[in-house]
Amino acid sequence: MRGSMDTDPLAIQIKLVRKYIKLKLIEDNVLFRGHDQERNHVYELLRRTVLQGESHSALLIGPRSSGKTTLLNSVLHQLSRETDLENDAIIIQLNGLVHSDDKLALKAITAQMQLENTVGERVFGTFAENLSFLLSCIQTGVDRRCRSMVFILDQCDMFCHSGISQTLLYNLFDVTHSQTAPMCVIGVTNRLDIMELFEKRVKSRFSHRHIFIFPNEVNDDDRYDIISPLEGRKRLFVELLSLPLEGSVSPRKKRKSRKSIAKTDETACTSTVFAIPEHILKGKLDEQCLSTMDRAFVSDWNAHIRSLIENEKVIDALEKLCYYTVDEQTFRNVLFETISKLSPTKPNINVIDLTTAIDNAVAPEHRVKVLQSLSILELSLVIAMKHGMEIFDGQPMNFEMILHRYTKFANEHSSSQSVPRPVILKAFEHLQALEIVLPARTSDVGGAAGDASSSRVQKEYKLYTLAVPAEDLGRAVDTFKSLPTEICHWYSNSVV
Repeated sequence: MRGSMDTDPLAIQIKLVRKYIKLKLIEDNVLFRGHDQERNHVYELLRRTVLQGESHSALLIGPRSSGKTTLLNSVLHQLSRETDLENDAIIIQLNGLVHSDDKLALKAITAQMQLENTVGERVFGTFAENLSFLLSCIQTGVDRRCRSMVFILDQCDMFCHSGISQTLLYNLFDVTHSQTAPMCVIGVTNRLDIMELFEKRVKSRFSHRHIFIFPNEVNDDDRYDIISPLEGRKRLFVELLSLPLEGSVSPRKKRKSRKSIAKTDETACTSTVFAIPEHILKGKLDEQCLSTMDRAFVSDWNAHIRSLIENEKVIDALEKLCYYTVDEQTFRNVLFETISKLSPTKPNINVIDLTTAIDNAVAPEHRVKVLQSLSILELSLVIAMKHGMEIFDGQPMNFEMILHRYTKFANEHSSSQSVPRPVILKAFEHLQALEIVLPARTSDVGGAAGDASSSRVQKEYKLYTLAVPAEDLGRAVDTFKSLPTEICHWYSNSVV
């Protein structure tokens, strides 16, 4: 039976379709759509640094999942094809979440410059001395010229937190300001107020060049008009799920303008605009297997994809997804889940499967999933807060009150080791960041409307209220994997 399935022509075609589209969904991280002006701005900065030895600095600002990293990947990929980027420049990537202090940052810079052996056991007095030594090590030729350097600082705002020295930013911007070496520094952040976080000395050496990426501002390829998020999702739906007819393994050609994807004719579909870029395809799929993809099957598949975006149920589901999130990765995950269900008995995408996958992504289940992503300690704090608010008739609580209830439970019932107070406070702050607990309004505790937590009191005594419904918390506890039984009983037993 297994052998007959392997030789079934339809089964072979479906297998190839699944492999090809899954690869397109999860591996293609250099194709950037829209924001041509912003992309060209970044491209020019990097090109002039690499080819002409200029120094620049800029901030790439936009909300999460707006495409900032993809834009940079796209520009670097283009430069790698147009120049000898590997030999002409050094690309150094730092992340504010990982390289949180100067020592970690210098260690990462040294490793990415491949100068660990040169530095050896040397000891430097300051960050500036260390960086100056590293730059001197890459100077070559009679004129002692440096190779161009591109610094990409992801989560740039994390280098500016209170209590953290901004020595890294100061020295990098100082190099671009003083022309010590050709260097381009690109800070990537979702903080619109990042300039307020910079120290005065850092601001004085920054170019004050800001490049904003807003996800809903999608340009039409032909007219550069702003198109609706729904239209953008429909175009992306067709582009991600369609297959190339001419040379499946051919490199991507320049994209042709398509004024209306819904009305794309067969001629447009025969181009390679739907092909995976060659550098991604290479080594991932067998070219001989792809050459066996039947042309008639591909043509029918593309027609099926175009028919889907004219289906009212699919349009409603895509519109619902647009209202929920502009995150392209969420959309790709939905399509990946749908494509995974293809089989010889279900050779086409089922509308119900697609709409169900979107519903699961946008429904109130999201709050339940957030609760399920919490640690046992964080979930225990939420339960302690729920019980406390029940006792005090819904009145807000502060950290000390929540800690008292949690500690009482842990001492009497928990078999786990005691948790230090700073760790518990950090977990509570994470709940605030996730907006599971919110600052209480002064109207909730009596008085005029306002933020009760904004008063000048210690953070342990600021008042907060629980922002998740009891039914969502109950569902999260019931479906939480590996949740200790004693915590389940604690949640279920009334404390009133």
